[in-house]
Amino acid sequence: MNKNAKAKAKIPVETKNFRISTRIVISSVLAIVIPLLIISLAAGVFVFSSFARFDYSATGTESYNILNQVRWSQAVGNLMYSLTDGESEKDSRENIERITSNLESFGSLIYIEKDGAQLYSTVTKEASLSAANSISPVDLSENLYYYGEEGLVIVSTQQHGGSVYTVVASNSNYASGGDDSNNAPQRIIRTLTSNAVGVMAACVLTFVLAIIILSVLTSKTIIDPIEKITRGANEIANGNLDYEIDYQSTNELGQLARSFNDMRLRVKESIESKNRADQQQKEMIAGIAHDLRTPLTSIKGYLEGIRDGVADTPEKRRRYLDTIYDSALSMEKLLNDLLTLSKLELGTIKLNRERVRISDFMPYASELGEELVKEDFDFIIKNNTKSDPALYIDTDRFSRVVTNIISNSLKYRRPGIRGRLTLTVSEYEQSVIFEIADNGTGVDPKNLPRLFDTLYREDKARSNVRDGSGLGLSVCRQIVELHGGMIWAQINAGGGLSVFISLPKSKSGE
Repeated sequence: MNKNAKAKAKIPVETKNFRISTRIVISSVLAIVIPLLIISLAAGVFVFSSFARFDYSATGTESYNILNQVRWSQAVGNLMYSLTDGESEKDSRENIERITSNLESFGSLIYIEKDGAQLYSTVTKEASLSAANSISPVDLSENLYYYGEEGLVIVSTQQHGGSVYTVVASNSNYASGGDDSNNAPQRIIRTLTSNAVGVMAACVLTFVLAIIILSVLTSKTIIDPIEKITRGANEIANGNLDYEIDYQSTNELGQLARSFNDMRLRVKESIESKNRADQQQKEMIAGIAHDLRTPLTSIKGYLEGIRDGVADTPEKRRRYLDTIYDSALSMEKLLNDLLTLSKLELGTIKLNRERVRISDFMPYASELGEELVKEDFDFIIKNNTKSDPALYIDTDRFSRVVTNIISNSLKYRRPGIRGRLTLTVSEYEQSVIFEIADNGTGVDPKNLPRLFDTLYREDKARSNVRDGSGLGLSVCRQIVELHGGMIWAQINAGGGLSVFISLPKSKSGE
C-alpha cells in the first residue's frame, strides 16, 4: 500500500462513535469466537481423518495405520493380561482360547510359553518362530512390535513373577483385537474422540473464563478512570474549578488526569488573577475619579465665588486664585504620575543608565538629610558596604524612587513626635539593599502586600490629592523592577514602616 492509499484509509464512520466499553465487549467476543472456530475446525478435521483412514476390509494387504497397530497391540496385551492377572486356570484358558481363535481366523500363528513350558501353540514352536523370523528377526528376551508390508510380528515378554512370553506372527495386518465389544475400531475412535472433546472442552472453558476475567479487569482499569476524567472535565467545563479528578496512576490515564488537574489549577489561578486585576482596575478608576473630583470641585467653587462677587476684595481674589492654582497643580501632578505609570507599565520608558558607586550616592543622601531637617526630621545614614560596590542605574529615576518613599514617610509621621528617617545601605554577594525606615504610623500588616498597588491608600478616607494620589509607591515598584530589582515593605521594631530596595551589582563592562 502506497503512502497516498494509507493517507486515504479511514476508520468507518459507523464505528467511530462506539463506546469504549462496546469496543471491549466486541474484542472479547471475537477473542472467544475466533479461537473456538479454529478449535472446532481442527477437531472436525481430526475426527474425519481418523474415520477416513480406518480400513474396514480384511484383505491383509492394506497399509498399516495407527488404529490397526493399536488393535493388534491391545489384542496381545489382553493375552498377556489373561496369563498374569491371577485368574483361575479355567477362566484364563477360556480367555486365551477366545482371543487366539479370533486372531487365528486372520491366519495368525501364535505361540505362548509360561515358566519354560509351552502353554499354547497354533503350530509347533519351531514353525511359529520360523514364520516370525521370516518377517522380522525375533529375540524372545525382548519385546518386539513390528509392522511391515510383509506382515507383523509381536513378541511380548514378562519376567516378573515368572517367565511369560507370547509370539504372534501374521501375514495380515488386520485383526479384530480378540473382543469386538471392547476393541472395535468404532469404540477406539469414540474413545479418542470423547477424550479429545473432553480436553478441548476443558481448554475452551478455561480460555473463555480467562477472556471474561481479562475483559472485566480491562474494563475496570480503563473505563473507570475514563469516567472519572470525563466527570472532571464536565465539572471544569461547567465552571467548577474546585473539582479534583481523584485518580492516581503512572500510566497514560494517570498522566491525563494530572494534566486535567494542572489545567484546572492554572485556569483557576488565571481567573483569580483576572478578577484581581479587574478589581484593581475598578478601584483605580474610582480613585482617579475621586482624586480629580476634589480639586475640580474646589476650582469650581472658588471660580463661582469670584464670578458672583463673593471675593470682593483684592486679598480675597488673590487667595481664591492661589487656591485654584494649587488645585490645578495637584491635578497636573496626578495626571503626570498617571502618565509616568502608564509608560512604565507599557515599557515605553527607556532608562538612561550609568555606572554609579555607593560613595557617589552618599552626597545626594546628605542633601536629602538637610531638606529633612527643615521638616523637623532627623536623618541618619548607615553605610554598611565594604567594597564600595557599583550600580548600573538611571540616577534620575532612582532619585524619584527615594524621594517618593521619603515623601510617603513625611505624610505618615506621628503627630506630636519628631520624625526620624534612617537610610541603611548593605552589600551582599550579588546585590545592594537600601532600607529606608521611619518612625511613622506604619500600616496594617494585612495591607502590606497591596502597598505598592496602583492608587492604593492606607487611609481610605483621605480626600485631598495633595495628601497623596496613591501612585507614588506604585511608580517606585515599576522603576525598581525596570532596573531588575525588587522592592518590599515591613513593619519595623519601632512600629513604623521600612521599605527595602534590592538592586543588582554592576557587572564589569557595564
